[in-house]
Amino acid sequence: MTTTQRIEPGAADSLQTVESAPLGQRELSIHITPDVALHQAKAGTAGRHLTRQVARVLLIASGDAFAAAMAAIVVRALVFWLGARLGPVQLPYASATEFAVAIVVALLLTGNYQRSLPPHSTLHLMIGSALGAVVVCWAHLWSTPSLGAFPIAVLLTVVTTGFLFFVRGALEFGASRLLPDEPLLTPSIVVTSEGDVDPSLCARSGYRVASVVSVDGWNMEARTQELARTLRRSRAEAVIVMGDVTRAAFARILEISMRAGCEVLCTPPGYGVVGVRPSIVRRGAQPLIRVGAPSLQTTQFIAKRVVDVVLASGALFVAMPVGIVIAILIRLDSPGPVFFSQSRVGLGGQRFRMIKFRTMRVGADDEKAQFAHLNASGDRRNFKIVDDPRISRVGRFLRRWSLDELPQFLNVLAGQMSLVGPRPVPEDDFVDYEEHHFRRLGAKPGITGLWQVSGRSAVSDFEERVRLDTEYIDRWSLWLDLKILTMTLPAVMSRKGAY
Repeated sequence: MTTTQRIEPGAADSLQTVESAPLGQRELSIHITPDVALHQAKAGTAGRHLTRQVARVLLIASGDAFAAAMAAIVVRALVFWLGARLGPVQLPYASATEFAVAIVVALLLTGNYQRSLPPHSTLHLMIGSALGAVVVCWAHLWSTPSLGAFPIAVLLTVVTTGFLFFVRGALEFGASRLLPDEPLLTPSIVVTSEGDVDPSLCARSGYRVASVVSVDGWNMEARTQELARTLRRSRAEAVIVMGDVTRAAFARILEISMRAGCEVLCTPPGYGVVGVRPSIVRRGAQPLIRVGAPSLQTTQFIAKRVVDVVLASGALFVAMPVGIVIAILIRLDSPGPVFFSQSRVGLGGQRFRMIKFRTMRVGADDEKAQFAHLNASGDRRNFKIVDDPRISRVGRFLRRWSLDELPQFLNVLAGQMSLVGPRPVPEDDFVDYEEHHFRRLGAKPGITGLWQVSGRSAVSDFEERVRLDTEYIDRWSLWLDLKILTMTLPAVMSRKGAY
């Protein structure tokens, strides 16, 4: 059988060809239309996608196994070192290899290899590490003579989480720098109505922008043909729809993309609007996208409040002797009360009296206008003076180490403040506030927050402070609170921006 191939006019774009084969007195003609060409490419797209994902998982799993083995060796050495001083300790796991296998299986079961989960999610890595540690220590945890298994399991969890975080970061850095053409990123076509697309926007999610198809001035047939041609030419495996696209246009995009074997993703309604965090919820059997502004649910509110009360109570108990010494030093240093209180505005515009140790001479607040020209930021809403002449000698020391804020734990116990949140706003600042600045009132004010661990007074731009505060509100989670709390002590010790 002989085969001839004829390219018809416009075949460069439409790929319409005719294959002819004489069969007796008949001739069989097959038209390879764009739709047929997409169907033919579907198997190859699926194969490339599967290969890429398997390579990604194998690379990460290999790194995880190495990290787990190193963690097991480090913990083993530490246990033997302690055993030499405190007495023999029975090791609750046999070998680094067994622990590495247990960790990889635990990470797999806890979803740490899913693309929807960030590879550096510390919480999920810790959950996987804890499961792996419990698996290898299980028999010893329930053995009466081996009560030391529990602290070893905890130590294994912490050390393994640290190694996993470091190794995964190193693998991501190495893959992006050493491997050509970013082979672990899925090549994608972005269909957008918003003009230019930031390539890093998709890269952070595991996608690489191979091409962009604009839908400005959408012509259904012309644009869908352009999308089909781009899919064939770029060998893309995903189509990402961004911006406003009509229902009919989206249906056509979906049809073409699925015909080519591509996964289709789209930005939800409300994406990019300040204060909106879209999420998928189910109401009965119907999946819906919730785009309302994030707010604390009942369980989240209770959890945050419990953490505030427990930690604030403990902090007050520990800091009480220090507070007594500070009170004595303030009275000896300058005349006036030990505490300074000021009306501040908190959640939803509610007023309360914020308490601090006094760090300035009495009446310093009334002298604010007199020293306005020394304001380091140049913005009266962010009033900070380097070497402020109103500050006392003891007050300068207290501010440098943030000890003047210790009494604010009383505000936390009273429910007026939280440990973590935007800083409480002085009422006078509202005179110069713009509409978007009031979003800082969307959460209970805190002793520490995202802008404090980002440099404290060194963040002199008021808009940047507002951005950090609103970012905290938009991203709020109990885990974020704990993360900021752990970052607060290093920020205080560095004394950066403390004046």
